[in-house]
Amino acid sequence: MMIHRLLFCCLVLVPAPLWAQQVQLKALFGSSAMLEVDGRQRLLKSGQTSPEGVRLLEANSKFARVKVGERVQKLTLDAPVAARYARAEQTEVRLVADSRGHFSTDAWVNGRRVPVLVDTGATSIAFNYPTAKGLGLDLDGAEPISVATANGVTRAYRVTLASVTVGGIKLHNIEATVHANEFPHITLLGNSFLSRVDMEQQRGMLILRARN
Repeated sequence: MMIHRLLFCCLVLVPAPLWAQQVQLKALFGSSAMLEVDGRQRLLKSGQTSPEGVRLLEANSKFARVKVGERVQKLTLDAPVAARYARAEQTEVRLVADSRGHFSTDAWVNGRRVPVLVDTGATSIAFNYPTAKGLGLDLDGAEPISVATANGVTRAYRVTLASVTVGGIKLHNIEATVHANEFPHITLLGNSFLSRVDMEQQRGMLILRARN
């Protein structure tokens, strides 16, 4: 119960911005640029992003560099039209840090709910033994391993989870470790899950995005 009082999170599911389909440079104003994005005019300063997801990386008297999705393109007044882009939606989960700067939420492991703490220093999802048994994880035949923890080297078991869901992000065949004792006190959401999503931190918020 103490863990639940100490750890607080706010999980928000939002669709990521849709990528613009067409971008055109209309004018340059020092470090700002007037763009026409899908027929709407947007005056952006360098570093700003339009509601359609177009980010102005740089602007000067000669050109503007924009980023749409993962593509960067240089626009000039002589060649003002960017290539057309396909629209893409990404499922997005936003986690708000608690007073200690930790990010926690609920995950669904093989269809069962469990509180988790985001830990980028953990190689995989890590359960203590009581939690694993409560989730119905089958440890018969699981590979025994040794893992290093803050309390020293301890015995654990390597397992594969059929599915792990956080918010609207669901991944399959995720590696996890089950410690043979009551450590860690809360399940750690480690890199076997985190390495398969895109992560970004903004103003005390951690954003997880599903990869298309």
